[in-house]
Amino acid sequence: MHVQSAFYSGLSGLRNASMQLNEASSKISRESTEKKSNSGALPSAQIDIARSQSSSLNNELLNLKTAEFQAKSSVNVIRTADEMLGTLIDTSV
Repeated sequence: MHVQSAFYSGLSGLRNASMQLNEASSKISRESTEKKSNSGALPSAQIDIARSQSSSLNNELLNLKTAEFQAKSSVNVIRTADEMLGTLIDTSV
């Protein structure tokens, strides 16, 4: 029963990583689109917009990296649960 909960835990982590990846990539795409539309703003306004977008871009890149680590960790959990199940089947047969 514990192997099954490990599988579910790994799958849940993988699903969360996927959602975080999608959200961060959408925000990055939105930021780059807004940057193009704000190119006609006044110079001082452009500086403020650039700072804000740079900070937001940095946060979203960190979110992408976090999602990557979460996905890799979840895959390791799934792989370990699979190996445990294989070992249990081998020893009980």
